[in-house]
Amino acid sequence: MVDTGSTYVVIDPKSISEIGLPGTPFEVELTLADRRKVKAKLYLAEVEAEGRKGPVFVAELDVPTPILGTYALETLGLKPNPVTGKLEVVGPEGGYLL
Repeated sequence: MVDTGSTYVVIDPKSISEIGLPGTPFEVELTLADRRKVKAKLYLAEVEAEGRKGPVFVAELDVPTPILGTYALETLGLKPNPVTGKLEVVGPEGGYLL
């Protein structure tokens, strides 16, 4: 699921363990939609969408379905089209370096 209100890719702990994502020494405080604050451990992963690949941080939270956040979309040079429900190319794969 694409969520432009989410910064990170978010995956549940069981899936992270099954995939074997490498951990990082980083933990972040996230604000949920209901304004609660939670801490989440960050992992590294490679994400692929629309034939594009790139590195992303993954936040570990108990969610029912994985979430693709804005950092991943920007890294891949994609944006969601709310009319078609599809991802569109808007920039270079790998993002911009200005």
